[in-house]
Amino acid sequence: AAHNGDRDFFREKCGLPISTYFSAVKLKWLLDNIPEIREKADAGDALFGTIDTWLLYKLGGVHVTDPTNAARTMLMDLRTLQWDPEICKAFDIPMSMLPEIRSSAEVYAPMLAGTAKGVPLAACLGD
Repeated sequence: AAHNGDRDFFREKCGLPISTYFSAVKLKWLLDNIPEIREKADAGDALFGTIDTWLLYKLGGVHVTDPTNAARTMLMDLRTLQWDPEICKAFDIPMSMLPEIRSSAEVYAPMLAGTAKGVPLAACLGD
């Protein structure tokens, strides 16, 4: 579905106007303008996430986020708290590159290394 310049086209689902401030537009630009990223994404070899996702991936080896962070990407449906296939399709973003959306307070994984190795990573929250 083309938004035809309507900044509020996705607002009912994601709660946000179309804006370069949010991750979906930035990710679309990367996918459209850097062929290597598009190739990796289409092959299932590229992952996307916000800073919380990167931290959890580096510290615990899991590709996850929580609804508070996912909501700021423009790609999550606020009613279902899941990635929205229609919005992802409109931005031509493969859903396979998106992290799993999980609760803000649960054990995601143990720390993988360092003095905190084995300590549970058990919270993820955006402000």
